[in-house]
Amino acid sequence: MGIILFVLKALLVVGGIGCVIGSFYDKEKETMNFKPNKLIFIGLLCGFVYLGTMCIDFVPANHVGVKWSMFGGTSNKTLNEGIVIKAPFDKIYTIPTTVQERTMKDVTVQTKDAQFLTLEINVKFSVNKENAFNVYKRYENIDNLKKNIISNYSQKSIEKVVTQYNVIDALGEKKNDIYKLSTEELTNKLANEGVNLVELTIKDMDAGKDIEDAIRKEAIAKKEVETAKQNKEKAKTEAETKLIQAEGEAKANAVKTKALTNEVLLEQWIEKWDGKLPTVSGDDNMIDISKLLK
Repeated sequence: MGIILFVLKALLVVGGIGCVIGSFYDKEKETMNFKPNKLIFIGLLCGFVYLGTMCIDFVPANHVGVKWSMFGGTSNKTLNEGIVIKAPFDKIYTIPTTVQERTMKDVTVQTKDAQFLTLEINVKFSVNKENAFNVYKRYENIDNLKKNIISNYSQKSIEKVVTQYNVIDALGEKKNDIYKLSTEELTNKLANEGVNLVELTIKDMDAGKDIEDAIRKEAIAKKEVETAKQNKEKAKTEAETKLIQAEGEAKANAVKTKALTNEVLLEQWIEKWDGKLPTVSGDDNMIDISKLLK
């Protein structure tokens, strides 16, 4: 749409100027005649149409417009995409509202214990439609915002958080806390600029080989302590389980022993006896059940 308006304006200018010049040209005498004819009216019509096109502008898709007036300056009201009606000498500046991305490498921050971390940061952001005029007022276009503010604010936000932790925590168990707090800090900073933070990503966090080796050794030591503790707990649990089982078996045997009276034993013997007498006689081979009957 913007190209169409530009071409139309160019044709109107050329056509209008041509008609005005042609209206004063005498073909018969081949000289300029300052007596106007009907072409002057066509030229004036082109001029009026051109003036009308100056009152029309276009905001492309996924953009918002910010109007600047010679008399009122920058308007605080943003314009939605589509055709815009304006005064002839007003200007419409467009700012994209799609998600933008900025990657920063070799960003250096300092930890609580005076160690330096080198980071690679990726920031995804978008201009707030309602506050897009702030972006234009302060930075004029999205590129200036991306190169300067996004980079500076990201580093300051992360640095403010990282200085609360030592290097081992920053690279270890507190890393997720740093992500979360840095995102909150950067969100607040960008909101004041009319920008929405979509995502903050710390792609890499490097403290140098010596520090990382020390952290790795500490992690291994912690793992060994944790494993030993787990093994101790496991052995303790197994011992307690065996003790409980032994106590249970002892109690069960005691109950069984108490229940085995002479009458019970006699009854069990009778149930299992097949009715046959011993084939070998003698005092030593005879079964005396009289004692069981007492």
